[in-house]
Amino acid sequence: MFKLNPYKIGFRTIKTAVAMTLGVIICKLLGLDNYASSAILVVLCIKHTKIHSVQAISSCLVSCLLILFLGSAIFNLLGQHALVLGLIVLLFIPLTVVLNVQERVITSCVILLHVFNAKAINGHLILNEIMLLAVGLGIAFAMNLMMPSLDKKLNQFKTDIEHQITDVFNVFSQACALQKEHLDIKFDALLLNIRKVKSLAFRDVKNHFIRNENSYYHYFDMREKQVELLKRVTYLLERIATHDPILKNISQLMSEISNNVNSNDYTDLRLHSLYEIRLSLDKLPLPRSHQALNSRANIIQFLNELEEYLNLKSQFGSLRLHSEI
Repeated sequence: MFKLNPYKIGFRTIKTAVAMTLGVIICKLLGLDNYASSAILVVLCIKHTKIHSVQAISSCLVSCLLILFLGSAIFNLLGQHALVLGLIVLLFIPLTVVLNVQERVITSCVILLHVFNAKAINGHLILNEIMLLAVGLGIAFAMNLMMPSLDKKLNQFKTDIEHQITDVFNVFSQACALQKEHLDIKFDALLLNIRKVKSLAFRDVKNHFIRNENSYYHYFDMREKQVELLKRVTYLLERIATHDPILKNISQLMSEISNNVNSNDYTDLRLHSLYEIRLSLDKLPLPRSHQALNSRANIIQFLNELEEYLNLKSQFGSLRLHSEI
């Protein structure tokens, strides 16, 4: 059954519409032949990021200049016939693959058809096509420089994820204090959210010509690893079947971590508290039942996983925005 998809007019759509309009108007004012074709050049070079835009414009320029001079030379030699047109395309496409600009074949074919339909192949035609390229690609580049900042959105995602991790540690703290057998934590949804945000952070990297590293991307990558660890920790907590006296200390540590999820200033203190719990654990008498022994083993593994969680944050440090550096 035919179904309509919801759509919201975004910034890229507005940019494309404005750029196409400007391209046609400017080329018409300059008195260029085939001025409407500048809109095709523009629409194929408006991209999601500045880096992708520059790559598209560069490959489009190479591809279009190649077909312009190749087509002009061959049409002059063999005439402007349909068979010659097919021969040029047959030669041109392999060349674009060799030069890694094959994605711009459609744009180049527009230029080729201008040459094919021209009454005379001369300097005026070549200059006209170069001007079309200059205007169309220039407007596309100018429009792609106007990219909305993603910092506000990324920072909001950062805050939301930290709140969710805080909730996880609060659940862990209660589980240790009350010895809950089942913990209802939606880790899959949290991980999916983090991966989506990582994709957004990577897009932000591609919106900067000079900055090649993105603190947000590495931050969310660190959080993803931490959540994977917490997922394993949940499995261990659910398998602690006896009330071990050390669980009271661990519950307190969980509470302390939950209060400082968004800060790195207290990570070393939390690691120190964890080492103290390990020393206290060594002083406790050995478990006397098989069930208690299994629970103690799960507690030890739990502390190992928690240490790795804290070390990940300690190694990352605190997130600093590029504007603050």
